[in-house]
Amino acid sequence: MYYVGIDIAKSFHVVSVIDDDETKVINKPFKINNDAKGFEKLLTILDSITLDKSEFTIGLEATGIYGENLQEFLKSKAYLVKLLNPFQTTRYREQITLKKVKNDEIDSLVIALLLKSGKFSSGYITDDEYQSLRTLYRNRSTIQADMKDVKKRILTQITVTFPELEGFLKPFSVTGLVLLDKYPTAHHYKHSSVDRILKLFRHIQGNNFTQSKAFQLLELSRESIYSGKAKDARAIAIRSTIRLLKMYLSELDIIESEILSLLKNSSVETTVDEAGIEIQKADSLLANLKTIPGVAEKTIAALISECGDLTRFPSIPKLIGYLGLFPTENSSGNSKHIGHLSKRGSPLAKHALYMSAVSCLIHNTQLKQLYDTKRSQGKSKKEALIAVSRKIAVIIYSIVKYNVPYDPNRVFLKS
Repeated sequence: MYYVGIDIAKSFHVVSVIDDDETKVINKPFKINNDAKGFEKLLTILDSITLDKSEFTIGLEATGIYGENLQEFLKSKAYLVKLLNPFQTTRYREQITLKKVKNDEIDSLVIALLLKSGKFSSGYITDDEYQSLRTLYRNRSTIQADMKDVKKRILTQITVTFPELEGFLKPFSVTGLVLLDKYPTAHHYKHSSVDRILKLFRHIQGNNFTQSKAFQLLELSRESIYSGKAKDARAIAIRSTIRLLKMYLSELDIIESEILSLLKNSSVETTVDEAGIEIQKADSLLANLKTIPGVAEKTIAALISECGDLTRFPSIPKLIGYLGLFPTENSSGNSKHIGHLSKRGSPLAKHALYMSAVSCLIHNTQLKQLYDTKRSQGKSKKEALIAVSRKIAVIIYSIVKYNVPYDPNRVFLKS
């Protein structure tokens, strides 16, 4: 048996090959480029060892997207490919080297040795549907992060050009953006009037900007401490940034629409009728998941996109461990110290569950009771919210596994 460890990078990969005796089959780790020629080079070298593909176990670290194409290429050639958890390989490297030494050659050899030892758990390779959902959700998170930066730039300008505005209304509401685009600084209200301001909102459905508020806004602009310095240049900068923000908002709508569409497609239940004919019942799973009060579709998308098919987890503790929704512990003898939340797991999934827990304090009576119970037991607000986050993950897991609506009597069944 031969064990192939591949350390993944953006432009090239480093490969080590060992046998059952942990002897290096190739004397020195070799590089292959992350392109078609590099992939063919790897196949040529593997074929020179043996043509029997069942004799190889190939391991890659799940460290990002750079190894995806190589992974799919090797699978298409009928090789056995294992996706390894980077946390495991790091700990194994420290164990066998007794020091924190890290480079590409050592990393590829460590992966090969870990494969040989069998002391690893394979990572999850998502299928195309789940991979698409993950790609879109992470792109959504990137857009949201960019939007925060854009908003900070606008707020920085407002702090100088109309500092009184932020305390009067929300700058990034529909009303706020309309006003900023028309009157980017306090000095731009100089020739405005109550009627001109109200005219801006006549086409906006649900607008509640009153004559009184328009009058107050004009008074604030007259009393503003802004000196008027570089008002035209600052107006151009603010309007430009608003256009950029609107573009991000438009792209976010498109991404979220695609996520919802994918989520619906992955929620198709296939049943067989009395005649033995398969019937697809679309959206039944999604509909059941949406019955959880306080849990939005975005939370469901976050969990499924980051974890894939939840039914692959044999038990709830396995899912919670994968998510990293547990505190660290350092115990010795009679001493026991419970630390911060584990850094393992997906930050996106954990954040989505945490924010959903906050929402559930308002919209979900049972989860609010769980929160209150944890607080009465001496838990901090954050610890209580993490407990609620775990419970939400458990509820979603159960609904996905059994495809039934939310039933608080089952979820919170008292022993």
